[in-house]
Amino acid sequence: MKIAILTPEFYNYGALLIAGVLQDAGYTVEIQKGFTREVNADIVFISLHSTIHLIKYQREIEKINGLKIVGGPVSTTPELIFNYLNVEVVIIGEGEVSAVQLVKNIIKNPNLDKLNEIEGIAFKKNNKVIKTKKPIPAPMKRPLPLIPADISSENIRGANIYIETHRGCPGNCGFCQVPYYFGRDVRSRPLEDIILEVKEFLKKGATKIAISGGTGSLYGSKKFKTTNDEGFTELLRRISNLTGAKNLTIPDIRCDMIDDDILDAVKKYTNGWIYFGIESGSNRILKKMKKGINVDNIKNAVEMARDHGVKIAGSFIVGYPQETGDDFAATVDLADELMLDDYFISIAEPIPGTSLADEVNKIPLNENLVFKKSDEYKKYDLSIAEARCLNLMLDSYVFRNIPVAMDQNLFESIIKETKSQGNHIRTVTHMIKDFKLNNK
Repeated sequence: MKIAILTPEFYNYGALLIAGVLQDAGYTVEIQKGFTREVNADIVFISLHSTIHLIKYQREIEKINGLKIVGGPVSTTPELIFNYLNVEVVIIGEGEVSAVQLVKNIIKNPNLDKLNEIEGIAFKKNNKVIKTKKPIPAPMKRPLPLIPADISSENIRGANIYIETHRGCPGNCGFCQVPYYFGRDVRSRPLEDIILEVKEFLKKGATKIAISGGTGSLYGSKKFKTTNDEGFTELLRRISNLTGAKNLTIPDIRCDMIDDDILDAVKKYTNGWIYFGIESGSNRILKKMKKGINVDNIKNAVEMARDHGVKIAGSFIVGYPQETGDDFAATVDLADELMLDDYFISIAEPIPGTSLADEVNKIPLNENLVFKKSDEYKKYDLSIAEARCLNLMLDSYVFRNIPVAMDQNLFESIIKETKSQGNHIRTVTHMIKDFKLNNK
């Protein structure tokens, strides 16, 4: 029985983990990235991390020979997957336990008549989607991932790999999939297991490591409102001793989950950057997003990080449902006041399974900011959400700590990125609405 794990665009950590779990269970497993060569296996696990992949890779997935199983972040709404892809099974959420049980079941029952015995999956029977019982959360102690030989060539936002340190987040952000996918309880991995894993990635050629799991400083958390600083700082120290500080990145930390010890550790043991999910300068929109923070929290966090000599990047979301011109102006004012070292601007994306997606589904298209046309930049035919995204992107090059001169090439690249985001989100919105309409 040959098993392939397919990742369309990059080696995502979840796919490598499932491959390692299956290999540890005694199966022959190979990892493949992209569709440049034919997939040759009896069972093919396809890891999809974006809703748009259900359309983008529909033809390629259709051509795959073998029994097809889909997993990854898209799996929170399996009915949507079956609506677009001709696959046999969807693993819902965490897949370590379900994947092994599923393979065993398929080998014993190749006609797939016993799938209902497997927890945490969905399949179609008599043209109806059947979802089995939700499994208990996967254990945090597990086998090493299967690391591909060319991992050193991978570049995911500057890192070869994002290593998972924990799962779950006590936050309840309406646009974020983490609490829906992993739950709100924080489950941390044993430190020694993480260190062993880092060593394996380095041995296989990786040099730049990022750690992830929702918000970084939650590692070692025992309760929702507290962080175990000693656990987090020790995590950074131990990994940094292996990678070197300049090669270790902490992608995301909540503004309300830092303190002096955490910031000292980020400065000393990592590349010295911290990434805050700021999202909006409007307290009304922050409340609507269920961020659990306000503008004062954001300003205090940025000031603390700056006092510790840490470079600061901030993510901002525009075009959230019911965002007004005044709300957007408040975001621009905050972005200007903060003078961050880097800015990441995005249009609100309705990820299936989130409360944002539920809200977007209820909004008529002619009231949706991603569809309503803007009076600005008529030459580029932008929506209101796209125009706001473009404006904040352009301004961010002026606002930052060291301003960047705008030239025609940079301007055109920003226009291209803005329109790409808008097209992507309009497509996802149509997918969600069509699915809901057809499944009433």
